[in-house]
Amino acid sequence: MKLRILGNSIRLRLTQTEVSDLAQLGKVSEITQLGSDNFLEYELSMTTDTELIVSFQQGKILVALPEVIGKPWANGAAVSLQRFIRTDEKSELSVLIEKDFKCKTERAGENEDDMFPNPDC
Repeated sequence: MKLRILGNSIRLRLTQTEVSDLAQLGKVSEITQLGSDNFLEYELSMTTDTELIVSFQQGKILVALPEVIGKPWANGAAVSLQRFIRTDEKSELSVLIEKDFKCKTERAGENEDDMFPNPDC
């Protein structure tokens, strides 16, 4: 799972296996080592809640996706889900969850074996 953060937006891109694991096991996660004792963990999980929830606890970004939205996405043809979460009176957080496609051209050092076939190729 790839994480991209830009301003007030979070974007998660999942491989075929990760989408399958999310649907079957209810969650996927990654850890990025930032030093010997420092790391950032991020997790996408299914929940019975009705709203998408994003939180940050103990160095971990938690994205809780309602099953009623996540299961049809994971098992269907839709490429992405986007939701906006109001963070205060003036701001909102954009959350985009996507199926990760193979690039149109090969890139050195990239393993794309588990990515979704690119529909433009």
